[in-house]
Amino acid sequence: MKTELIPFTKQLLPEAGKLLGERHQHNRLLLPELPARFEEAPVATKAIEALLAKKTTNGFASIRDGKLVAYLIGETMTQAWGRSGYAYLPGYALAEGESPALIQDLYTLLGDEWVKKGCFNHYLYISAADTQVIEALFDLGFGKERVDALLDLRTAAIPQVEEPVGITIRQAGKGDNDYLGSLSDVIFRALAEAPNWHPTVPEDWDELREGWSELADDKEWTVWLALENNETLGMVGFRPQQEEATQMLASPRTVYLSVAATKPQARRPRPKHRAHLARFGTGA
Repeated sequence: MKTELIPFTKQLLPEAGKLLGERHQHNRLLLPELPARFEEAPVATKAIEALLAKKTTNGFASIRDGKLVAYLIGETMTQAWGRSGYAYLPGYALAEGESPALIQDLYTLLGDEWVKKGCFNHYLYISAADTQVIEALFDLGFGKERVDALLDLRTAAIPQVEEPVGITIRQAGKGDNDYLGSLSDVIFRALAEAPNWHPTVPEDWDELREGWSELADDKEWTVWLALENNETLGMVGFRPQQEEATQMLASPRTVYLSVAATKPQARRPRPKHRAHLARFGTGA
């Protein structure tokens, strides 16, 4: 049976939505915290349609005997570290029983399009349940850059801990702008070091500080501060996660742990090469 690789078109949306819904159903067998709504083909179709609505989006499909068996869709954008290509969670699907080599073949085409546009940084968001797809992409030279996680607080055992001596931990509010602003460089300076080498250009530093400072006045955010002798040591910030068309991680009543930072002098020593989770969502 001959497999044909073709550009993805809107005519393929109904089949792609069905394929994505089936993929999400299988994903939820291992990750039941994922929202159930994307198992429905119309919801999954709208997610793909929202991706295609962007002007910088393109993709490719794998057809066998007139039937869609895989697709890969991504978009391009310019970041501080260079022009980049991204494929998000609704941007891929592989029919049950099909080889993940199809995703490799589709990426060969999509990646070539990205390179022709000067995009040499390529990022694909893949469900952790799709281990074979991840392995296939790792075989092409991809690695792990970040992890998003979900936690159902109804099942979590939250221990009682004593506050550290001499440190005040409280919720931030009006008047705490400078405290939060003083942490605005912690993350980007850490990411600039090995093994990320992820640059943030100096002309963005003032804007970042302003954005961090404004969290104290934003009613949608819940921010907690750690202070010692009137100096900020760290913070953690949460915001509601909206159920957007392409947001396949957001269940109803999901809160997103969007940002957290601790100054180097307040951190415990940690083993070298230890991976840490930077961003995750919590659902309740």
